[in-house]
Amino acid sequence: MIQKITDSTVLFQALDKGRDIYTEKIRAFGRAYGCGYDFCNFYKQTGGTVIADYYGSAVAARTGVRPGDRVAELMEFLMCGKFRKVLLPYQTLAAANVDANYKEILLMSCENTPEKTDDIDKLRGNTDTSLVDISEIVSDGFDIDVNKWYTDMSHNLRHGISQVYVLENNACAVKMFASSGIAYLSYVSTRREARGRGFATRLVSTICADEAANGNTVQIFCDESLRSFYADIGFVSIGKAAELTI
Repeated sequence: MIQKITDSTVLFQALDKGRDIYTEKIRAFGRAYGCGYDFCNFYKQTGGTVIADYYGSAVAARTGVRPGDRVAELMEFLMCGKFRKVLLPYQTLAAANVDANYKEILLMSCENTPEKTDDIDKLRGNTDTSLVDISEIVSDGFDIDVNKWYTDMSHNLRHGISQVYVLENNACAVKMFASSGIAYLSYVSTRREARGRGFATRLVSTICADEAANGNTVQIFCDESLRSFYADIGFVSIGKAAELTI
């Protein structure tokens, strides 16, 4: 059975049964928004999975054992049309053996701490000009809704969940959260006119060094085409995710 979670206490209790990048992504949504917003909803499968839905993009985290037809039940729920995209562990999709439109994404972890190379600017507050400027850098690397990205980042910064980094106004990255020893990095991007000059490498290396000093391991989802870029910094592949497009 899959039911909607309406109490944050129930959400966090369910998430405590597992600690990985998927559970911590959902935990960050819970810390940011709780259960009181229409655009951010949470669901729990009996004995198995917690799901976060943020504006139709979902994350599914395994938090226990799913006997029998639990995987089939989960996939039927995820593919019912409620969500536009779903991120979940690849092995969960493989176990379901369903016909689905998806792409594989690498999960990489920085296991060899690089040297710190720069003093980078960190955006802790809600500085309008800086966030607008950073959103332009992100747009050069990602297909984002700028207004939605800006609103989400502003909210997460105010609540101390995320941190935005920028190097010489040419490259940026977002630490979406740091939880359970995992620092999740996203939106690593460089202005088109500044590419090929090592800005992103210097930025990510410095973030990884800082997080290692704080006892956190940086993890990131990326396409296969970026494997060598992150490997050169010190990342290794630790698994695969599947991103379903419904």
